Parts: sequence; structure tokens; C-alpha cells
Amino acid sequence: MENTQVNILLVEDRPENLLALEAVLTSPQYRLIKANSGIEALKWVLKEEFAVILMDVQMPLLNGFETVKMIREREKSKDIPIIFITALSQTVENVLYGYSVGAIDYIIKPFDPIVLKCKVDGFISMYTQKKIILEQKNLIASRTKELERVYTELKKKEAMSRAIGETSIDSIVFFSEDGTILSLNPTVKKMLGYSDGELVGKKVDLLFDLSISDIPTKANVETTAIRKDKTTFPIELHIADTEVEHEKIFVCTIRDITERKHYFEMLESLVKERTLELSETNRNLHNEIEEKKATMKQLYESEEKYRQLVENSPEAIIVRAVSSENISFINDTGVKLLKANSKEELVGRSMFEIVHPSDQEKARKVYKQLSRGETILPYEEKLVCVNGDVIDVQIKIIPFVYEGKASLHIVIRDMTEVKRNEEFIQQSEKLNVVGELAAGIAHEIRNPLTSLKGFTQLLEYKYSTDSDYVNIMIQEIDRINTIVSELLLLAKPGHDDFREVSLDQLIQNVTTLMSAQANLHGITLQPKMDPNLNSVMIKGVENKIKQVFINIIKNAIEASGAGGSIVIETMRVCDHIVISFTDTGVGIPKSILQNIGKPFFTTKATGTGLGIMVSKSIIESHDGEWNIRSKEGEGTTVEVKLPILKDL
Repeated sequence: MENTQVNILLVEDRPENLLALEAVLTSPQYRLIKANSGIEALKWVLKEEFAVILMDVQMPLLNGFETVKMIREREKSKDIPIIFITALSQTVENVLYGYSVGAIDYIIKPFDPIVLKCKVDGFISMYTQKKIILEQKNLIASRTKELERVYTELKKKEAMSRAIGETSIDSIVFFSEDGTILSLNPTVKKMLGYSDGELVGKKVDLLFDLSISDIPTKANVETTAIRKDKTTFPIELHIADTEVEHEKIFVCTIRDITERKHYFEMLESLVKERTLELSETNRNLHNEIEEKKATMKQLYESEEKYRQLVENSPEAIIVRAVSSENISFINDTGVKLLKANSKEELVGRSMFEIVHPSDQEKARKVYKQLSRGETILPYEEKLVCVNGDVIDVQIKIIPFVYEGKASLHIVIRDMTEVKRNEEFIQQSEKLNVVGELAAGIAHEIRNPLTSLKGFTQLLEYKYSTDSDYVNIMIQEIDRINTIVSELLLLAKPGHDDFREVSLDQLIQNVTTLMSAQANLHGITLQPKMDPNLNSVMIKGVENKIKQVFINIIKNAIEASGAGGSIVIETMRVCDHIVISFTDTGVGIPKSILQNIGKPFFTTKATGTGLGIMVSKSIIESHDGEWNIRSKEGEGTTVEVKLPILKDL
């Protein structure tokens, strides 16, 4: 293979990032071609052959994923190794999507220039080897073509031989009156497993499960053939006789009916099976008729019970006459809903006395519509309880006859809990918006970080110096990157990331990891695990839960003084497991406890206020609960409640 330069395509919409990539990869063996958009990259792929492509994900007009899809659709470029370089989220979904569209590798900005150069060198080496292998492949192809020609000739001869065998005449046996075999055709020998000369002169009953005296003449008969190895199979015999020079000769044609027998047996089995199905269907119909009769009887007998159930319905029910506003009946559930002491407090009162003033006009409009015979769908309004409390309810009104009078059957459903759930969903949607906003901000911050960190590391790599400035710059860039990473963690993990996790093993790993830091501050970690819960498995993202536990212990260490302790306990509550972390620190004042977990609220001089918010978001994404109890001067307890997947 000639020693020529190898083409590498760099695709990046930011000139400073292209310059950084060029500085890292410059080499006499490489020809670096730069493209500042996906469209320009596609043009270069049509003109040149590339050993590897470095592709940015976020680009205007045509992003990296779409560009790679189009490259992979072209025969010329479908096998080029492509490395994604991105400042976007590091979630498994994005990485897997990158691989699914055709990426070979996935590098997150800011990247290490040494690692990037080593990876590119590796792909160049594979490209060179591929060229050598291609030359060898062409040589092998020419040899293979010659072998295929010879193989084709052999296949033709094989097909001709098989055709002769398949078009053979029926098996025929000639035997004398005493049953001695006189001659036979080759098919008989093949059918029964004998070789030439083994059957002539032997008795014909050697071949059939019939004695000579039982063999009919001029007839068809079914019997069993006997092979040389004593195995048997069903056959049909067609026998005729003739005389040759006053000697009776029998001609017997043999037909293998194994397949026909199989079809008959299968048909018989199907008939039996269908008969059983019809019998079962008949029994089921009979049972269904009997069940319907029993059901009708039960419905008739339970009519009175049904009336009682209506009166004791779990939903509040009010009855009022169409011609009057006074309440004529209310069930016990309605009394409890409206917080009255007895039915007497409500029966006789006007319905409009319990309707909130803001909904009075709506209620009167509904009753007018009912009086005109219009259908009213369930609607919501506010009611005023006897004690003055205001509740949100859903009203469903059904016209019916009560005690001989046209009345309204009013079903009231308490919507208080539903309203709370709606508020919770709205809050969750706000957090999702925050997560999306955080991901966008992180992307915009990481792009300039790529150039800053890349050039800084390149300066240190090419021009080593004793100055501390470079290290300080890299440390500060890493701190910015850490904050960006915390912002990205606000996005909840996808369900595809969830796996079975051993909670006992996870807590042991976290305790081992944090022991050194605790000892450094003179603090003791005291795991008090319930031995009955050692085999508990939960479903989740192990690294995310581990991050939550590390964050809790880290906060506890910072809040505790030398000589303090942190107790880690586990406890089962129904189908959940509760993990509690209790420290002996200074505690959290009641005035700020309610603000803990809000975005960017922190009591630390250098904190971001995202740690607890991220941890709480992770636990909620695992269908868990988060609770903090604290008393100033006595310490803090953080409880994490997670659903149990199974016990081993």
C-alpha cells in the first residue's frame, strides 16, 4: 500500500472548536479537511474518501444526527467510522441514539486532547489495515470464482442423478406359485434395504406380513412390508397372476402408503378433536344459559337490596323536588361531606344555602336547563359546609321520581384530592421546564468550555511551565463543568435506564466510599441495617441513587463537628423500604427548613443550591418520597422511601 496522506473530516460550526481540533490532530500523515456545517460535510464525502469523521451534534440547519444518517445511506460512505463530539446531555438515551444512527464513538465536551488523538490514531490504523485486507480480498475473490465454476458442474451432475431416482417406475416383484421370488426391479431393493442377489430364490413372505396361502390373486390388499433391518411400514399390494409355459406366475406391484396412512390418522384425530370442541361448546352454552337464569333470579331478588345500597352509597346523594328548592333527602355520606351532625341539619334547607355565592348563578342556570328537559353533563362547583369550610365538588344530576314526585337525584363527588393532584402535576410540569432550560443552558456553556479547556491543556502539553496559572485555569473550568453537570441532572432518567439494584450492596459501597472523608473530619459512620432486608431489590438507576446517598452523607459531614456521628438505618414499611440518615450536627432552623430543596437556595458560602433539588428530583423519578426532619442544635434526619421490587 502506498505511503500517502490519510483524509480526516472535521465537522464543527464553531471556528474556534475547529481550530482546537486541528491543533490536536495535526500530523504529516494526516490531511485534515474542515467543514463548518452538515451540508458542507456531505459535499466533501461525495468528493473524497475519509478514514474517520469527527462530527459535532448541535449545528444549525442540519444537526450531527441527521448528517450521519445521510452519510450512512450512501454506499460510498456507509462504513466510514464517525465519532460524535458534543456538549449536549450525557444521558444514556442520547448516547444510544448516537450509536443507533451510526456513530462508532461518543465524546463529551470538554474532551481530553490526548485521548481524542489516541482514538483517531486507532481508527486510522484500522483504516490502513482495511485497505490491506481489501487487496487480499480481491485476490481471494478471483480464486473463489474458479472454485464456484467447479462446484456448479458438480451440482448439475447431482441434480441429474436425483431426477433419475425420483422418476423410477413402481416397485415390482415376480414370484412363483409356491412363493419363490423369480425377479424384481431395483426399486424393490431400495425400498426394502436389500442388495443385488439377496432376494432372488427366497420366499416372498420374507417381504410381507402375509403367508403365501393368504396372498390373494387379482386383488388389492393393505398389509405391512418388512425391511431387511426388520423395521416395518404400511404398503398396498396390487397382485395379478398369469401362466407361462403352464406355470403360474404372480406379478405384485408394491406401493408405500405411509404418507396416506399418516393423512388418514391426522384426519381422524382432527375429527375427534373437533367433536370434543363441539361437545365442550355445547356444555359451555348449557352452563351459560343456567348462569343467565341464576343471574336473572339474583337481579330479581336483589332489587330491594339495591335500593338500600343507593341510600348508603359512598358518594354523597341529595334528593330535591323539581318544584321546590328544599332538600328532601340526603344520605350519610352527604352529611359527612358537608360536615353536619345529622340529616336534620340539612333536610328542609334550600340547596342554594350550601352553594358558594360565586357559583349561585351557575347553579340556577343549571336548574333552569333541567326544567326545560335539557341533559346536563357533570360539572364542578364550590359548596359551603355547615362549619363554613368551602369544598370543590363535581355535581351530577339525574331526573327521577321520588315518593311519587318529579325529583332530582343529585350525586356529589368530593374533588378536593383531585384538585390537589392537579396542582402537583402543574408543579411537576414546571420542574420539567426547569430541566429543559437547564439542559439548554448547559449546552451553551459547554461549547466555549471546549475551546478554553482544550487550548489550556494543549498549552500545558506542548509548552510545559512551572507556573500554577494553567492548573488554576483548568480547575476553575472543571468547577464550571461540575455546575453544568448538576444542571443536567435535573432531567429525570428514562425508564430504559432502570435496572434491578441490590440496596444492601449499594449502601455498603456508599459507606465504604464516604468513610475516608468522614474519618478526615473526625466523624463516625454507623450503618445499622436490618438483616432481614439484606436481600431487598429495588428498580432504578444505581448511579443516580448512589449520588443521592453520597450527597446526603456529604451534607451531614459538613453539618457535624469533630466527634460526631452519622447513623444509617433501614426499615420496611409495607411494600416500601425507608433509608434514614441521622447526624448529630447543628440542625436546620425552622425558619429556613421549608426552603430547603428550592432552586439556588443554599446556606453554604460556595454552594449552588442544586444538590438537594437534584436529589429530590431523582427520588421522585423512582416513585419514591423524600422527607427532612431537623431540630436546631440537635441534628437532622433525612428519610428516603423507595418501592421494593422483590425479596430474593
